[in-house]
Amino acid sequence: MTLAPADPADNFQPSYRVSRERFLEKLHRLSARLPVRVDSRAIAPRGPEGETLALDFAIVGARRPKHALVLSSGTHGVEGYTGSALQHWALDALLPRLALAADTAIVLQHANNPYGFAWHRRVNEDNVDPNRNFRDAFDPGQCSPDYEALYDCLNPADLHPDNEARRWAEIQAYIDREGLRRFQQVAVEGQYKFPRGIQFGGHRRSAGTQHLIDLTREHLAAAQTVIWVDFHTGLGESGACELICGAPLDSPAYAFAQEIWAGEVRSSQAGESISTPLNGLLDLGLQAVLPAGARFAFAFPEYGTWPPERVIRAMRSDNWLHHHGDLGDAAGRAIKAEMLEAFRPASRDWMRTVAAHGIGLVERTVARLPGASMRG
Repeated sequence: MTLAPADPADNFQPSYRVSRERFLEKLHRLSARLPVRVDSRAIAPRGPEGETLALDFAIVGARRPKHALVLSSGTHGVEGYTGSALQHWALDALLPRLALAADTAIVLQHANNPYGFAWHRRVNEDNVDPNRNFRDAFDPGQCSPDYEALYDCLNPADLHPDNEARRWAEIQAYIDREGLRRFQQVAVEGQYKFPRGIQFGGHRRSAGTQHLIDLTREHLAAAQTVIWVDFHTGLGESGACELICGAPLDSPAYAFAQEIWAGEVRSSQAGESISTPLNGLLDLGLQAVLPAGARFAFAFPEYGTWPPERVIRAMRSDNWLHHHGDLGDAAGRAIKAEMLEAFRPASRDWMRTVAAHGIGLVERTVARLPGASMRG
């Protein structure tokens, strides 16, 4: 039996490769005590050490559950450190103590975007933001006029200090004129016109998107209740958490989410969240493939890291690096280090805070799952 770390921060893993290897090892050990099924769907690219990159859908409990809680990580790649930390805690401390009815399962979906997790990007191998890619139809002309007007500021061709000062002055002038909230929406809502720009939603479903849709459709085909938690970082006050969903206020999914999480969920589409309305969201795409009539509650726990300007600077620089720079030089290494810091701060206090909150969130979510109870 694996003992859970005494310090919640110790659940954080050093890399995607190590996280995945330990994740699969722990599942193998757990299978001696509980039913475990792992369905891994690999993508074509490899990781920095030549490792396989895959979405690992691990079902603990009922093979075709009627009631399922899904904990997923890494939709935005580099943000996967927090979600995977909570998955490792679940394997070490939660599942060994959990009693599951014959029709109930806990699903751990490790790395929705394994390329981004391994290479410390928010986007996937095609420069696509997976959380803008869950849609049936794609309009390659879809892009706000303001994004187009700010394109060179959001997607710099160089990082020369003089040019950057000019670009940030233009961004600040836009914020002064239109407001920070409007700038946030323009920058991150998802655009489908510029494949080399930030927040590109794609011209088709990416391989990882299709894998997750297929995994959900196949393994949750008998589900009557699905509660899904997909962990994110980078937005909000440092260490603070907001539960976000994409469901409209008048939808059954929104009502069920409020029931599960005691009214704490905020709809980005309705404008009540720190997140602005977004295109092509994962939760709306997955709900569409669940069985008709299934009760679905979804939350993106969003943990704050650094102020918005630092986070978007990191995203812009990372986009520049992968299109214009050199991953191996000093500037490239500095950009990747800053990208990691922006979405997984090195502070042990930050890790401890978010892991402790996440543990509490998962425990109280499990308490609302039909057929799940704690032993002892």
